[in-house]
Amino acid sequence: MNFYKSLFELSKSVKWQNLFQAAKDLHNVRLFDNNNEFSKLQEILLSYLYTIESINRDIVIEKISKKVLDDELFVNSYLMYRKENQNKQIQDNRKKDLNLVAGKKIKFSKRGKK
Repeated sequence: MNFYKSLFELSKSVKWQNLFQAAKDLHNVRLFDNNNEFSKLQEILLSYLYTIESINRDIVIEKISKKVLDDELFVNSYLMYRKENQNKQIQDNRKKDLNLVAGKKIKFSKRGKK
């Protein structure tokens, strides 16, 4: 039996997404009997819950289609695409910041003069 696929399907369910959101918002709601020292399966489920939640946020703001959740391959592809775009934006921002620092001297006008 493929535990990863089962946990992935479980994490996509509305019930588990609602429980996950409630556990994050309300401290008296617990997903598991234990609060720490999670098993490997619990860690994987939590990871999937976070992942599906972030994808659902992107779906709500209409950044992507609901079809991404149809297959685990689509999910992984979208996550890789999103990470690459975030890295690219960070690098572009760093280049712009460097241009501001290493550019020509900026001459400020004296007060009162335009």
